[in-house]
This record gives sequence, C-alpha cells and structure tokens, in this order.
Amino acid sequence: MPIPTKSLSLSVAALLIVTTTPVVVAQSPEDPNMQQLLAAAENRARANLDQDAVGFFRDAVISYIYGYSLVAMAMTERVATTIPDATTQLGRAPISQLYRATGLPVGSGYKDVVLPSTTTLYAPSFMDLSKEPLILHIPQIDSNRFFIVELLDGWTNVNRDSPGSRIGTTAGDYALVGPNNTAPLPAGLTGEIDFDTNTVWAITRVYTTGAPDDVELVADNIFKELTLTPASAYGKPYTPLTNLPVNPSIDVTTQPIKQVDSLDACTFFGIMSAMMRTNPPRAIDVGIVKRLNRLGILPPNQFSCAGLLNPNTPNGKSELAALELAVLTAKQIMADTPPPSLTPTNWSVSLDVGDYGNRYLLRALVAQKALGANRPQDAVYGYGIFDSGGTADDNRLNGARNYVIHFHAPTNSRAPLEIPPIDGNGFWSLTLYQGDGTLNDNKVATYNALSTKPVQNHQACPNADGSLDIYVQATPPSNSQAFCNWLEAPQPGPDNDGSFIMFLRLYWPDSAVTSRRNAWYPPAIVRTN
Repeated sequence: MPIPTKSLSLSVAALLIVTTTPVVVAQSPEDPNMQQLLAAAENRARANLDQDAVGFFRDAVISYIYGYSLVAMAMTERVATTIPDATTQLGRAPISQLYRATGLPVGSGYKDVVLPSTTTLYAPSFMDLSKEPLILHIPQIDSNRFFIVELLDGWTNVNRDSPGSRIGTTAGDYALVGPNNTAPLPAGLTGEIDFDTNTVWAITRVYTTGAPDDVELVADNIFKELTLTPASAYGKPYTPLTNLPVNPSIDVTTQPIKQVDSLDACTFFGIMSAMMRTNPPRAIDVGIVKRLNRLGILPPNQFSCAGLLNPNTPNGKSELAALELAVLTAKQIMADTPPPSLTPTNWSVSLDVGDYGNRYLLRALVAQKALGANRPQDAVYGYGIFDSGGTADDNRLNGARNYVIHFHAPTNSRAPLEIPPIDGNGFWSLTLYQGDGTLNDNKVATYNALSTKPVQNHQACPNADGSLDIYVQATPPSNSQAFCNWLEAPQPGPDNDGSFIMFLRLYWPDSAVTSRRNAWYPPAIVRTN
C-alpha cells in the first residue's frame, strides 16, 4: 500500500503497521533482514567509496535508522516549545508546560496536527526531566468519560504506565521521573512513573461529545485542574513562566518531519549526538553502542563533521563521503521498506506501534509517518484510502464518487465487519480528512466524524437491526436516515483534487480488535456510482 508522502507535524493521529501478515522489518541492528538490505547498498557504495570507508558507511546507515525517532522528537519539541507562553498558539507551550485546548479543530486551516481528532480535546506537553521530576496532577474525571495521558519517551516508546481509563487511573499527583534522578520525591504522591529518557512527550486526550457545553466542561473544569509542577515547587504556590524569550532563528512554520528529512548528514548526527546527552541508549540497545562510538556520537563526544574534514585525519574525505552516502541510503531503505499488507477490506489497521523494543526500522517509519502513535491496548487506528475494488489508482477515494460503509450489528462474537467492539468507557469514531490530512471545509455538514456515541455534537443513526450504514459523498443524501449518517467528502475543483482519507479511531478496543487470530477488521468502503 502506498504510504502518503505528506509529512506529519506534532501528530497524535496514528496509522501504519498492520493486520493480516507481518511486515518484514529489522528486529535489531544485526537482523538478517537489515543485513540483506545493507548488502545490496554496500555493493553499490563500494564503487563510490574507499574500501576502508565501507565499515564507516555501514555504521552510519544503521545509526541513522536507529536515531531517526530521537531526532524526530527533537525537531517536534523544538517547534512545539519555541513559544513565549502556553496560550499564544494552538497546541504549543514552553518546555515542561501544558497547553490546554479550549475547542476542537475546524477546517483545513488547522495544520499543526495532521489527521487532527475532532472527538477528543488535547493537552500536550514536552517535558525535560533532566533537572528534576515533574508532578502531574490528574483531576477527578467522570467514569463515563474516556481519557488517556499518553507518555512517550525520547525514542517514541509509550510508557506502559501511561495514566488513563483503561488502567483505572484515579485522581491524584503522579511523579514523572527521569533516569538520573537521585533526590527523594515529595511526600503524599499518588504514584510514580519512571522513564529511561529525560525527554518525555505527554499527550492528554479527553473525550467530548462536541456539544458546546461539554467542550466547555472539559476545557474549563478538567483541563484547568490538570497541572504540571516541578517537584521543588510541589505543595507551594506555582505559576508557570510567561513572556519567555524565543529564538527567532528557529523555524516554527515548516512541519517538523519535513525539517528532519531535509537535514544534511552532519546536522542530523549532530542533533542526534546532542539529544543522546540526556537520552542515552537503553540496555536493550547494547548491540548498537559500538557503532555509535565508532562514529563519535555518544557522550562525552559531541559529533561533528569537522574531524572528518581535517586533512590530518586519515581517510577524512572518504569518511565524509561515506556519511553523506549513508544518509541517502538509509532514507532509501525507509522509502523502499515493503508496505504492510491490507485487511481483506483494503484498510490498514495498526497493531504493532507504540512499543518497539529493538525494531529500529519500524520505529523510524512510525516516527516519520505517525509520530505519537499509541499502544494498541489504548488505541487502534484504521486508515483507508482505497475502495473495495482494489488498490489501483482508480480505487483511491475521491469526492467525485459516492460510497457506503456498512457495519454489521454487534454480536457477542465481535466478528469482522461489525460495529467496532469497544471496552469500558472507550469509544470509536470514523473521520473524513482531505488527501493532505487536513479537515474538509464542509459546505453543508457541521461535523467531520461519526460514531454511535455523540461526537462533534452529532450522533449516527443505526438501522432498525442495529447495523449502521455510513454514506460518504460530496453532496448531501436526500434520505433523512442517510443524511444523519453522511460524511461530507471534498468536492473536486481547481484547488482540490477531491482525494480524501477515512480514519477510524478505536479507543480502548476490545481484544477482538487487538487479537492476531480471527481479528476484527472494518468493512469495505464500497463505491455506489
């Protein structure tokens, strides 16, 4: 399946790795699959490099893929935190401060997040735990309202102790503790969550019906009581700093992943080296440490190409050439990695994200395409760009055509094609986005998402037998039942090619969704004209 080439920015939506057959990805830097990919690249490289630079080339290729997620986090953090306060711009806040959303995103003009959710309000924060722990206060949240505080480490792994509905988190104060902390924690805390990196990205999601009074309840009650406090200020009056100076030379406009992918070799490894001062390799990464050391990336070193350019350094020029070729090769490997298999209904459903172990290539690909992906126990995502006819260009979803998606009525068997099975206070939603991942500028409909629960102040209308038909087209259906279940597609025109994406979110999915055998999957998107 072709993966969209649009870069993701501060993305908390997720797609990617899938379903019915496993993806061939490297399990470790010495994995046979990676060896095979590198063997062909090395053969090509030998024609352009001195023999003694080939080993340097190999180390650099693997290190680029290993470090891609860390650099993606660094660039995303840079964009998100270059701001004077936590209220100036949607979704952004200074380091170790919370941004609290006051409303849902609307229209194509909102671009900070690709595939933005219109069913949850967000409160994100990039945190630095190198100086001291931070205390996260979670307020009392009604048991009927789904929430999760997704906590990603610097390598984009989701902490298994991320607070939320599924694990039964109670209101209270939780210490977020980095790997180097030796100071005692304040007394009276509810819990402690430990990290093996000092860079942490917290993404709080709270369900809202979308009704104005419910959005206001989340924003003015729950989010105002959601706080982040340095451990040294715990129990004392504390007000986050405002009017902070910002570096005007930092690009806060270009999407972070686009910035990562445009970095030259020297800058990429320089950022990676700087990040590893406070986010060192984990114990599981022991196999790659020798490669990082040979490149001079690990502390106490700070990687620089200056040494490679020094004429007194043996093979200096060939090593620089090897480094530059390695980055081009690593990018090509990421681009050429076999895409995941689709469900029988042409959806891609993610089951392998959020906890990567030493699957570095998979981790890099998810960081590039879907930074911020949850673990499947908390959220599973379905991504659809093809109709039921196949994966040819003519089967790509387009507003010039009409479609229907028929969900069978739910049963105890939780079989494929049924209305998505959900546990606890979780919920599902199906959202329509334009081909670039932005919300459609609807001309008639007042919502972009549908669910059997209220979302965006609207609720789908099931059939008498409990099944559900969702109608996807540019013009409104004439039938009242169909109108209730209508998702407005983009109308093709001079400024819009009509392409669109269907994105299915399942928060706290049933085990039938996350199972690898006879798993639930969504019904096909069937063209009706």
